[in-house]
Amino acid sequence: MEVEEDLSFLLFGLVSNHKASKLLFFLNQLESLNFERVADLDLPDYNPNSEISFSKFAFHDEENHLDFYVLSNKEFGLCLFNDLKQFDYLLIVRGGLEFFNQKKFTQSCMQLSGIQFMAPILNPKILSKISWII
Repeated sequence: MEVEEDLSFLLFGLVSNHKASKLLFFLNQLESLNFERVADLDLPDYNPNSEISFSKFAFHDEENHLDFYVLSNKEFGLCLFNDLKQFDYLLIVRGGLEFFNQKKFTQSCMQLSGIQFMAPILNPKILSKISWII
């Protein structure tokens, strides 16, 4: 399966014992990042009077034409993607991926005290599920 260039993205799973705001504080310590909270990802529930929300953060790197998103994968005991339940957060990078040094970025993130583990997710089935979010 080929993914169109404008829909291509990188996906990372993050493990952290911190709440979303604290994790983003650590990520913003990296020189090039400045995440801000954006509207939560709301999923409709079977009950029309309730919704399930997952925290969402975004940063747009104009210089390198990259968009970064962090989504909470776990909220209120629920998991956004059960296939990725081992990860607390999902980090999505899209845009000018030719300007993105994945190895250097991963190494920098792993040095942050707020991240216990970070791994790229390459499974095409999972990537296709996540593409609707971005």
